Amino acid sequence: MNRARSREVAMELLYQMDIHQAFLPEKIDAMIEQYGEKLDIVYIKNIVETFLINQPKVDDIILTHLKGWKIERIGKVDLAILRIAITEINWLDDIPTKVSINEAINLGKKFVDEKSGKFINGLLGKLVEEAE
Repeated sequence: MNRARSREVAMELLYQMDIHQAFLPEKIDAMIEQYGEKLDIVYIKNIVETFLINQPKVDDIILTHLKGWKIERIGKVDLAILRIAITEINWLDDIPTKVSINEAINLGKKFVDEKSGKFINGLLGKLVEEAE
């Protein structure tokens, strides 16, 4: 089971849910089944379900760290990546913060571009800095 690939799938699920405006926990299993590959299903379900429970808090954290932006201005892929990272940092104690940030930056670079990685790094860096 590849955790990095499972994180990508979790990001894709949040992206799909956002696009369809359907954040429904009962859809998670069906969405995961579409991939047909060996994934860390426990992690995927945990991260997506934890996000769904805490979505208002996660989005508030993002809004707090956006200077002069609205959440709607963030690209949907970047938003999904930030949501995964913030959920990991705040609610999943078994994942080191540095790992969550590094993986989020890598996802941004892979699925969007270099600027995305910098944007994600900046926002998450501010979040962690304030928490310390």
